[in-house]
Order: sequence, then C-alpha cells, then structure tokens
Amino acid sequence: MREYLLPFLLPFSLSIPLTIIVRHIAFKKGWVDYPSPRKIHTKPVPRLGGIALFLAFLLTVLFYLIFLSDKLKFVDERVWGVDRNLFGVLLGALILVGAGIYDDIKGLSPFWKFFFQFLAALCVVLFGIRIWWFSNPFGPKIVLGAWSHLFVIFWIVFLVNVVNWLDGLDGLATGVSAISALTLFFLSLKPEVHQPATALLALILFASALGFLPFNLNPAKIFLGDSGSMFLGYMLAIFAIISGGKVATAFLVLGIPIFDALWVILRRLFQGCPPWLADRRHLHHRFLEAGFSQRQAVFLLYLIAIIFGVAALKLQTWGKLWALLLLFGLMILLAFVLIFLEKRRKVVA
Repeated sequence: MREYLLPFLLPFSLSIPLTIIVRHIAFKKGWVDYPSPRKIHTKPVPRLGGIALFLAFLLTVLFYLIFLSDKLKFVDERVWGVDRNLFGVLLGALILVGAGIYDDIKGLSPFWKFFFQFLAALCVVLFGIRIWWFSNPFGPKIVLGAWSHLFVIFWIVFLVNVVNWLDGLDGLATGVSAISALTLFFLSLKPEVHQPATALLALILFASALGFLPFNLNPAKIFLGDSGSMFLGYMLAIFAIISGGKVATAFLVLGIPIFDALWVILRRLFQGCPPWLADRRHLHHRFLEAGFSQRQAVFLLYLIAIIFGVAALKLQTWGKLWALLLLFGLMILLAFVLIFLEKRRKVVA
C-alpha cells in the first residue's frame, strides 16, 4: 500500500492552498452565493470551490501521465500519448467543469446544463468506455449489447445530477463523494476486481475532496458550486463503469441520494412541475425541518454512506441485492420519521 501514499498526499496537499486561492479570487471578483428564501446560508459565501478540487485532481493526474504513465493504463490504445479511455474521461471532465464554472458565474438554463452533461458523457462513450453486462443473482448475466452506449450516457448524466442535487447542505456532497471514492478505491484493489488504474484515480479524487472538505463543512467558507458537484458525480459514475461494472457498489454507497433523487423526480412529475425545478423538499432538507442541525444531518448521512460502503465491499451479488432492499426500506423509514418529527416540532412551536 506504500505506492498509494503519493497519490494521496499530492492531491491533498494541492487541494488546501488551491481552495484558499480560489476563495480569495471569488470574493475579490464577487463570485459569491447570496442568501435567499430557498437557501440555508445567511451570509454571502464564495462559489467555485470545485475549481480547486478539480485542479488538485487534474494536476496529480498530469504528474502521473508525465512521470508514471504506466500506472494509468486502461487500454492499449493512446490519443496524443494518453490512454484512450482516460483521454475521454479528462475531455468530458473539462467540458463539464467549464460549463459548471460558467453556471456558477453567469448562470445556465437547465437545457444547457443537460446539454453539457450529455456532451461530457458522449466523450466517454466515443473514447471507448462501455459496460457490457450486469451480474444477475436470479440467473445468467444480463448482456446490454447495443444498449451499452445509451446506458453509459444515462448513468453518467443521472449520477451527475444526483450529486448536484445532494449539494444542499454544507459538506454533504463533498463528504459523501469522498466516502464513495474511497469505497471504490478499496473495491478496485480486491483480487477478484483488480483494477489498479481505477483505484489510483479514485484515491486521487478522494484526497482532493478531503483537502477541500474542511473549508466546505458548516459553516462553509466556500461552496463546491456546480463545477464541483457535477465533476464529483461525473467521476464517481466513471469509476463505477470503467474497466468493468461496479454499479451495484456505487448504488449502495450513494443509495440515499439516489433514492432521494428518484423520489424527487417522481414527486415533481406528479405535481406537474419540471423535474429540474429546485426546492427544499429533499431528504437532507427534511432533517433541518425536523430539528437537526446541518452538521448533525450531514454526519448522519456520512454514517449511512460508510455503513453501506463497507457492506458493498464485503457482500457478493445476492448480499448487495438484499442490502439495496434494506437501503430502500431505510429511506422510507427515514422519510416517515422525519415527517413525524417535523409535524411534532410545528405543533410544539
């Protein structure tokens, strides 16, 4: 494990000063998020924290491409000296982060956000990343065949939005993404999986997020912004499918925000509202309505992510299926408990 010390320390040590620099520039330029009735913070907070996180990740990857390129090999083909799969991933990330930066500064309509998310996912497909089949506990594996391209695009766009919507409490999206990346790091190192290049990228992302996290915890000194939350969701989606599927693991460790996103989409559609319309009815917002502090809500959701992340590492296909069912039940139970606490709090008030 000594070989993984550098890919942890380098992005971690880059992320901290980069966050301080980006925060200073954002304040100076007025790129801040002002309080509003829909938002929780009460003071202006700089956006664009995702730039620091992305740069820490990118600079570390470039270091490896220059000095240790054999460590980031997924396929034999290369584009401009870079592994073909990795080239597509980095190109998609640049598109997505660029769009996120523009959105954080100027604002993007939902259509254009979706367009750039689709474009980033398309880059991944065009440069050869596929998922051909799923394990099936009830019988033979499920082969996707020609549907592979569509699934990869859908999966990436979906997870980008899941993490983007999760970024509603200080430190929540950053911390849960870090836990997810660390889980996928350990999974990629397991002998039956053995994906060292994926493990390396996951560790770099984990360390980049960990260096940023102290600045993002409540009370946040800087926000991720769309540039950061979309980048985190994008990379987690990639880790789950590159070099073979780890989708069930990603579903487990991100289970609460995934089920919450699905519920929010369905609720908005039934109410005749666009699915992308922002509100404060996400599960993490209900924690606040029920009387939890931001830190209490965030750390409880961290704990759930850790528990199911460990379960994902230990369980086989059948076990993961039962864990997903348990997670779904936990989601429903949490929703009922929080609604009950919210109503009781209103009665007492």
